[in-house]
Amino acid sequence: MDGNKVRKLRKYNDMTIDALSEKSGFTSSYISQVERNLIEPSLSALTKICKVFNVSPYYFLDEEGNVTVTRKEERQKLTIPENNQELEFLIPIGNGRNNRFSVYKSFLEPGKWESENFSIIDFDKCVIILKGRLIVNFADYNEIIEEGDSIYICSDVPHKLFNPSEETTQYMCITSPAAY
Repeated sequence: MDGNKVRKLRKYNDMTIDALSEKSGFTSSYISQVERNLIEPSLSALTKICKVFNVSPYYFLDEEGNVTVTRKEERQKLTIPENNQELEFLIPIGNGRNNRFSVYKSFLEPGKWESENFSIIDFDKCVIILKGRLIVNFADYNEIIEEGDSIYICSDVPHKLFNPSEETTQYMCITSPAAY
């Protein structure tokens, strides 16, 4: 068990060690030792701590971490030289896990194409417009999507994105399986 997770939850909840000890029924010394990984709480003790924070015991026992937090300043970025486009990944890429999807944010300058050629991708893609508008150009028609709109594009459907407006368009893409 990782006692640091007890400390993080306690601080997140603006709780002192004394307050946690009072709510859980343990001494402050006991809580402090758990947080510093000096002792392992019994399953019944862990259950009492979990009730205080309303979390599952698995939260403390999972060493691999089924939850990944990506802080804004830690986001990975990928520049595509072909069109000087930057992708900012909202979940890590290449972190040793088999992510089932990718999530990235990008910008498209006014009057620019995401790619000069049609993209034929081997993953499904959802594009969500955060600010501005895009034209999604398919082989035989166009779709205009604006702020708040989204479009789902199945794999192997040739398409390309164009910003017809006079402002930079900000959008987010979710791809499945993971694109990167």
